[in-house]
Amino acid sequence: MRLPTLIATLVMAVGFERALVANDSEPALAVSPTEITLRGPRDRVQLVLTASLANDIRDVTREAVWQSTNEAVVRVDAQGGANAVGDGAADIVVRLGDHALAVPALVRGCSAASAVSFRNEIIPVLTKAGCNSGKCHGSPSGKGGLALSLRGFDPVSDHRRLARESGGRRIDLLAPGESLLLAKPLARVPHGGGRRFAGVDDPLSLLLREWIAAGAPCEANESAPLSLEVLPNERWLEPASRTQQLRVVAKWADGLSRDVTHLALFTASPEGVAEVTTGGLVKRLPDDKSSTEVTVAAVFGELQAVGRIVFLRSAEGFAWPNPSENNEIDRLALARLRRLRIAPVELSDDATFLRRAWLDVCGVPPPPDEVRRFLSDTSSDKRARLIDALLERPEYAACWAMRWADRLGCNQRFVGKTGAIKYHAWIQHQMASNVPDDVFARQLLTGSGGNYSHPPAGFYRLPRTPQDRAEQIAQVFLGVRIGCARCHNHPGERWTQDDYYGLAAFFARLRYRDGPFFNHIYDKEETVLPTRSGELRHARTGAMVSPKALGSPAPEISAEEDRREVFAQWLVRPGNSFFARAAVNRIWAWLFGRGIVEPVDDFRSSNPPSHPELLDWLAADFAAHGFDRKYLIREIMRSRLYQLASSGDTQGAAAGERYFAQAAVRLLGAEQLLDAIGQATGTPEKFAGFPAGLRATELPDGEYQHRFLTAFGRPARALACACERDGDSNLGQALELVGGEGIEAQIRSPSGRVARLFDARADNTAIVEELFLAALSRLPTDDECRELSQRLSQASDRRAAVEDLLWALINHREFLFQH
Repeated sequence: MRLPTLIATLVMAVGFERALVANDSEPALAVSPTEITLRGPRDRVQLVLTASLANDIRDVTREAVWQSTNEAVVRVDAQGGANAVGDGAADIVVRLGDHALAVPALVRGCSAASAVSFRNEIIPVLTKAGCNSGKCHGSPSGKGGLALSLRGFDPVSDHRRLARESGGRRIDLLAPGESLLLAKPLARVPHGGGRRFAGVDDPLSLLLREWIAAGAPCEANESAPLSLEVLPNERWLEPASRTQQLRVVAKWADGLSRDVTHLALFTASPEGVAEVTTGGLVKRLPDDKSSTEVTVAAVFGELQAVGRIVFLRSAEGFAWPNPSENNEIDRLALARLRRLRIAPVELSDDATFLRRAWLDVCGVPPPPDEVRRFLSDTSSDKRARLIDALLERPEYAACWAMRWADRLGCNQRFVGKTGAIKYHAWIQHQMASNVPDDVFARQLLTGSGGNYSHPPAGFYRLPRTPQDRAEQIAQVFLGVRIGCARCHNHPGERWTQDDYYGLAAFFARLRYRDGPFFNHIYDKEETVLPTRSGELRHARTGAMVSPKALGSPAPEISAEEDRREVFAQWLVRPGNSFFARAAVNRIWAWLFGRGIVEPVDDFRSSNPPSHPELLDWLAADFAAHGFDRKYLIREIMRSRLYQLASSGDTQGAAAGERYFAQAAVRLLGAEQLLDAIGQATGTPEKFAGFPAGLRATELPDGEYQHRFLTAFGRPARALACACERDGDSNLGQALELVGGEGIEAQIRSPSGRVARLFDARADNTAIVEELFLAALSRLPTDDECRELSQRLSQASDRRAAVEDLLWALINHREFLFQH
């Protein structure tokens, strides 16, 4: 027996990867897969060689020497790619230094003619070359007179267009190499998409030519794979390891597995971390030196799978500070930070925590008296007691009602003028009563009747078609943006058109009737009526669609049942991770400024969570506690993670905020900022048409126009997407803050804070302290107090100087931002 084969046989007991271990000071080698079977002359398998020493794992596929013991059977290139040549058996031997491993290879099916598969070979070729992408022929209208289905989700139509449309001019069966389908991507003739193949010897070009030479066949009943997998699925690499070779394996219903690495399309996100070659080699970019991760998506046919590569920063100089843990949230989050070598910052000071907690829970900063009381409290449990107290304040219900109203279409254009007020009041009552999230969602999903008398029915006044309802419900309650699948299979996720229309079918049996209340066209009630008839037709096939929830089999629904009720039962049932994960992620984002999955309503395999174990635990714990919103908020806010400072010695603000190693610094929301100005000046904003004392966070109608709120990005409540709220800064905001007539009037109001301080004959020190407490929620430092008091004493117009001081504090970043 040859030595490599003997070694390979002896180490088979190691496990799924064949490994060779030299000694404790030398790396262990493992090759994957451990044995291969190649079926037919075009079959190829990507081999991956991994070296392990202690905690250091490295991909050494391209550092090794690969050889075949019989090149008449199988050939292997320098990158570890094995290609079938002829029927028989051979070994593929890989050597690294003094070590060698052998992988048995069996080749069959080369002696018989093997037809090129249009679905499983040609469609992937077109996808890999970018021909059927949304920017090229996969766009709805196509390009250059050729329209293909996006990433080949409709192979039958694609075959007809390529082989039969336009008189079959795109292919030349007599001279395959002269076909327009080859000439354009080879840049032999003008092509808007440019050169897509490296040359005539490009494997993709050769495969396309072979298909044309065989008569451009297409088997209508050819099976597609059921699943796709990227290997390794996750890999943590030390700084010395800057590359990782991936494998992509497709599996069919009959148990057949096939390596499709050479046919898969690869993309990497986020940008700026790593790039991935067409052959599946992930390369870390030279400028990236922090601990970070990249998600690599592989597309083959209608399937997509992802792998995660984590590139670690150097361990040199890194010391884990061993912070205390307040609860399970800390245990899971800090464990991941430690593995990522990202040290969390220290805890925030009391004043910072107090202001953050008030803004997050109540939407307003704390009043000066509350700041004094909290800062003077020396008890060890004062933060926990504060959280409990805030959750019982009326401002809590108003703040969280605002957040939900943003997503639920609370705008008089959709629900009527009176309807907006009643819809908002209902939402606020749900928050005040701490109605569990599952009950809250179920009431909205099954809302029927007149939306003035039964406000949850207002949920269906914005989305008027089954498709619009499906998209809004998926985004709000499942955290899934499924809208792309209305016209084609989702290009970035596993959801197909069939999944989309199956979901929409749950919401096809609704109709609307005006009244009973009808004042005028902008103030009319509408009655939402579930019906027993009404079906949805598939956009592509035209067939009637049966209701089917995402990732689940079609349920049995009787004619008498409201399909929405069936969906709601599925949504909130135990074990359904969609709802719980989306709910906790949204609440987490409202408290941290970003979600564990970000954007919060974009759950997909190519957008994984920053802390997967934490998200899973939060979802399970939330469900176990009856979807109790206050319970979840309390647990998150009691964690050390929530109470961290916003600055410190981390790896950098971007990494620190992504992994929650430090608090995010974020501009106050439009309503928060306007209410904060009202509190700082002691002159709350008066909103026309509403009673005095109403805060901006309590405005019920997204249609309400206010110049300041518009400038700072208050949403119209017309979209389900959280992106509707604009958090970007602009010139209009600067003009409002620096020279806005509204702020000037509030500061100079005869009943405002400055006027009251002068009426009370407060001295300069008391004035400075009061303004700092009202605006920044903290006491001034000794230096600040001394300098500002002196300037007030020297001012020729003391009152004007105090007003200027308050205006300056309102324009200070410590006031404008939460930190």
